[in-house]
Amino acid sequence: MTNDHNQTDKLIEDLQKDWNHLEYLPIRKEPSSYFMKEQLQNYQLKRKKAFYKELKLFMGTAILLLSCLSIIASLALHTIVIMEVVSIIVAPIIYITLMRKQERKIFDGRN
Repeated sequence: MTNDHNQTDKLIEDLQKDWNHLEYLPIRKEPSSYFMKEQLQNYQLKRKKAFYKELKLFMGTAILLLSCLSIIASLALHTIVIMEVVSIIVAPIIYITLMRKQERKIFDGRN
């Protein structure tokens, strides 16, 4: 009976020591690499969605404006040709400028 009691006391002491040891273990302050990768992927996905939303809005606005101007200018053929040439030249320049701006923001780490 006392042998069982001694074993129980020894087991309780061992458990208390282990518990105290666990309480004093250092806690990691820095996030894990998995957490950082997950956060980076979430951020990149969010930025990609925002970029495509902005691009769709820009393209829709451009198409709407060009359509309205084409309808208005349908009375004169030379006006239509001038508007089309200008839009063919200006639209890619604006698109490239926005792409470069977006890339710089991603590499600089700004929002």
